[in-house]
Amino acid sequence: MSTDFKKAAEDFMSSGDGRKLAGKKDEIERLASSKDGETVRSILQKGGFGDAVKSGDTEAIKNAINNVVNTDAGARLLQQLQKMMGNK
Repeated sequence: MSTDFKKAAEDFMSSGDGRKLAGKKDEIERLASSKDGETVRSILQKGGFGDAVKSGDTEAIKNAINNVVNTDAGARLLQQLQKMMGNK
């Protein structure tokens, strides 16, 4: 993972939202294992998301995320994450 992304991830996990998210590991794992989670994972894998993160290609990362949130499964997953975080 690029150093910038690693630092951004570390900074996020040190924030209040990051700590809140870390405390919901079991809920996140259930969500990731759900039908919508599997669909989103498949979309990201087919779109080369992992390679984009490894190479630090922010444009490809943004495109992959936009593609996901524009699907029904992605929108539902995002809604569940927002609920989990208390943002909705």
